[in-house]
Amino acid sequence: MTQGAWRKMRLADVLTRPEIRTGLTKALAAGPLCDHCLGRLVAGADTGLANDQRGRAIREILAAPAPQATCSLCGGLFGSINAWATQAVEALRGWEFETVAVATRPHPKITQSEDALWQMLGSAAEAPGPWAAGDLVEPYRQEFGRLLGLRLAALLGCEATPKDADIWIFADLGAGSVTIRVEPLLVCGRYRKLVRGISQCRWAAAPTSVQDIVGDPICRAAEGGDHSFHGCGREDVDVRCLGERPFALQVTRPRRRRLDWAALAAEIGRSGRVEVLGLAPCRRAAVAHLKELRPEKSYRALVRLAGDVDDAALARLAGLVGVIRQCTPVRMLRRRTDLERERRIVSLQWRRIDGRTIEVEVRTQAGLYVKELVSGDGGRTHPSVAEVLGIPAECAELDVMAIHLDPG
Repeated sequence: MTQGAWRKMRLADVLTRPEIRTGLTKALAAGPLCDHCLGRLVAGADTGLANDQRGRAIREILAAPAPQATCSLCGGLFGSINAWATQAVEALRGWEFETVAVATRPHPKITQSEDALWQMLGSAAEAPGPWAAGDLVEPYRQEFGRLLGLRLAALLGCEATPKDADIWIFADLGAGSVTIRVEPLLVCGRYRKLVRGISQCRWAAAPTSVQDIVGDPICRAAEGGDHSFHGCGREDVDVRCLGERPFALQVTRPRRRRLDWAALAAEIGRSGRVEVLGLAPCRRAAVAHLKELRPEKSYRALVRLAGDVDDAALARLAGLVGVIRQCTPVRMLRRRTDLERERRIVSLQWRRIDGRTIEVEVRTQAGLYVKELVSGDGGRTHPSVAEVLGIPAECAELDVMAIHLDPG
């Protein structure tokens, strides 16, 4: 039978099967077993029961007495959950968290005893028996980790979950010790870069960065080690981002997680260079989603022309709407592979500032290089503003006006 089939059966029905009763009788004859280790031999049956409950039910049905000696398999491990929990609580002292996960490192002797017992049960049957495939049993490490997590949840008022935990607890069953691993604090929000001359992430050539302006106050408040930053796209150092760009910040080894997010947003805003909106803690799924986003963006470019152009010529700029072919910009070839790509212009509008200056508002597919859309980059972007107008053009200023998370 499969594991799913066992789980649909009541324990009382499982224990009516002759091969099950025979195997459990042999296990008890091999040495004293505590209720946990006995119950784990049929852990796949009746998911509404704990293993110690299964063990007591087996003794009642088989009329087997409670063990008078230490369990021959776990050596009393399951009777020491409270002592292990006390160790874990001490290791967690001084750290804030909402969720914990427990992992175990094996005890060599217990592992050997468990393997030997399973092998005996699997080979004792004349035909492939219920223990041969391992569908019915549960490893001791799995049960121990679950029980320790539940005990800690009750003691500390937290949630025990193996998914996306704030802190991992490692119980070394052989050494009798507990260690912890503090997972990063993840923070999401949206930022606006209000000035030119600062990079998004740390860069030696820039005086500061959005990462540090946003991350330093949060890291200090969390009493963390350091931080890293990921934005939904990135603007150049000399480009403002007046639209709201989603970002995620990761703070390593944070002692504090319950922060005053509104106060932190206000502190960041007082820099006068960056403001943040929607600042809040998040989980890994939110960060993974952020990294998958490829939203369209709207830009405003101040374009300087090498000569006078009349309105009839400027009207030809409407022809840029559609597919643009771009090779990797010359300014980026030192650090990026030279590739040709197609990107789409969704909409484009212009207005004249003076005889040789125009303002262009353009909405583009993610990944289009707007500066090169203006200049043509020596023919590496086609078509371009310079090509359509027939004169050299350069992007004097550029602002990101919107990041369109809503496809509409």
